[in-house]
Amino acid sequence: MMSISCVIVCYSPNPEALHKLCMTLFAQGAVVFLVDNTEKQILDLELLIPGCRLTRLGFNSGIAHALNIGIQSALKEGADVIALFDQDSLIDANFLSTLVAHLMPGVPSVVAPMYYDDISHKELPSLILSKYGLPSAIQRHTQQSTYPVDIVISSGTVATREAYERAGLLDESLFIDFVDTEWCFRCRDKEIPINVVPEVVMLHRIGRRSIDTGIVNVFVHSPERCYYQLRNCLLLFGKIHIPLFFSIYQLFTVLVNRLLLLFFVKNRINYLKAYAAALRDGTTGVSGPNPRKIQT
Repeated sequence: MMSISCVIVCYSPNPEALHKLCMTLFAQGAVVFLVDNTEKQILDLELLIPGCRLTRLGFNSGIAHALNIGIQSALKEGADVIALFDQDSLIDANFLSTLVAHLMPGVPSVVAPMYYDDISHKELPSLILSKYGLPSAIQRHTQQSTYPVDIVISSGTVATREAYERAGLLDESLFIDFVDTEWCFRCRDKEIPINVVPEVVMLHRIGRRSIDTGIVNVFVHSPERCYYQLRNCLLLFGKIHIPLFFSIYQLFTVLVNRLLLLFFVKNRINYLKAYAAALRDGTTGVSGPNPRKIQT
């Protein structure tokens, strides 16, 4: 039987929702590592989640750094497989056991659930790439067997320890956006398979909400988050394992989506300032946390 560890990154979490997630994971035999990016102490571990390993960072170190702390802790304690979650992930009682059953002990591999938006309940497709690196959505809502993909959302993924040993940890220079995408490209480069298991479903939220324009869905994020989305698109161009056409496509897609967002928000000036800072930093190679404060 494989040892299962779960890493949950927190930032100003809802204690009740977090408690529910941890209890669900405990019931499935997992060891839970909580990494708290919140500036102020919110979680009382002894009262909230007995048995969890909690690391309080006291500042927002970024999703990649926080996940890496949890992953390294899990590997140090001998985990055979590691699952990653957001603090508000919603899973059922058979989530881990079903996904882990599709992994081979000692073999570098990754599995992921089928994702649905937790507001609209529409499927959030994973991506496959053409031979030129252009992405296309793959939706298999009626598929009953696993199928290979190239890019998945990090939350809900389960990987063997050998996958991290071969592909490495997450790229902390990206801070938050495209962290999962970049790691999936490294898996692809190292010939580590990523498979979606359609019988396993997870609800996931992208942004504060989404707006269906009839042509594209516009995801509503804060100016600060838009900064990372746009800046990191530009940083992808400097990574040799990511195809050029993918980076071009992603930059175009994010630019269009963020420009459309301006029609649906009130504080447009703050968004425009964030876009300008992102373009400046992305083209000059600024990485890691945003060096300036962006008003929301």
